[in-house]
Amino acid sequence: MRLQVILMLLVLLSPGCIDPWGGEDDEKSIKFNGRDLEGSDVYKFTLEDAQGPLWNLTDQEGKVVILVFMFTRCYETCPVTSQNIKVVEDTLTQEELNKTSIVSVTVDWRHDSPSEIRNWTEERGYSWPHLTGSRDALETVYQAYGVYPVEQDDDSDEGYTVAHPSPTYILDTNLKARVVWSDYDFPIDLFVEDVRTVIENF
Repeated sequence: MRLQVILMLLVLLSPGCIDPWGGEDDEKSIKFNGRDLEGSDVYKFTLEDAQGPLWNLTDQEGKVVILVFMFTRCYETCPVTSQNIKVVEDTLTQEELNKTSIVSVTVDWRHDSPSEIRNWTEERGYSWPHLTGSRDALETVYQAYGVYPVEQDDDSDEGYTVAHPSPTYILDTNLKARVVWSDYDFPIDLFVEDVRTVIENF
């Protein structure tokens, strides 16, 4: 009996062996459906909410943040992403929503004024904040999150459209990047699984 106790103590005290309290080994065992960003640091930005006040990412600490990039004149990819996020919002329980913050950032700084964004969100029934700001403020965010929008001439009234990648990020409660989905039309069920994994583990 004494030998068994001694062996158990050696196992618990040996470095690199079983950690009965979890920790980093548990974190490494967590699997995501999207690309795992391994808790990397993110740029903590402040932008203008279309509803009026400033919106600061730092203020969201303690919640899981879903970060989306879009623009109101987009007729192909952005409506799909935004509608997917609406379905995600409708799928999460109220308890999960209380632990979650959804936010969109425009990639069209010239056109997407607060009034334009307000009209767009009201027409579509989107309840989460949609952010805009000055060119300099937004471009810093684009570079930090790998968005890199490019204006392209077209026959619209504005004379241009915006081509851009469509990353959708999931940040943990410490505002560390956990997951990114790069496809604008991501599988909603798998995305929801990732959101719930972050809620439950970080």
